[in-house]
Amino acid sequence: QTTRMFRINIARPLSVMTTTLPGGTQGSAYSTTVQATGGQAPYAWSIISGALPPGLSLSATSGSITGTPSTAGTYSFTVRATDSGAPQQQATQMLSIQISSP
Repeated sequence: QTTRMFRINIARPLSVMTTTLPGGTQGSAYSTTVQATGGQAPYAWSIISGALPPGLSLSATSGSITGTPSTAGTYSFTVRATDSGAPQQQATQMLSIQISSP
């Protein structure tokens, strides 16, 4: 008779924790990071609908939104986090950024 121990790691469901983003000012540097929890890190980030304010970009590896917004307005978009597990999990969140005139 043989006995073996196995360890099973069950990942919590992936979810995007960030639900609101700070506002910014046209022509001023902007920096924030979208956060996720669960799944298996590291996460890959993407925008699947809508758009960031002109001048801002989302880092696919860190979830950081950085840059200098060039146009005032309210910009709505949906981010997607994809974990590195097998099988992969995905989670989405609708967000918006308000960019004010200086």
